[in-house]
Amino acid sequence: MEFIFEIIFEVYVELMMFIVPEEKVTSKKYRILTVFFALFVLLDVFALFIWGCVLISDYNNKLGIIPIVIAVVISIIQIIAGFILHDKKSK
Repeated sequence: MEFIFEIIFEVYVELMMFIVPEEKVTSKKYRILTVFFALFVLLDVFALFIWGCVLISDYNNKLGIIPIVIAVVISIIQIIAGFILHDKKSK
């Protein structure tokens, strides 16, 4: 189970980092800012997901689905934005 979690985490981080510009294209300051923003969003997504899981499992509260759905939507938006930016850079 831990192996599967590590694979999913690595794939997610790789997809999430598509939003970060390449070093050759932008200034170092802009790259650091985007990496910080991407990591901040990553931590927020994990916090929302864990909060939702705790609400569901420990407190038997079905409203825990709301933070999980928000985390999934933010992740999908970030990955799509990364693909769009990566596609624009490659053209």
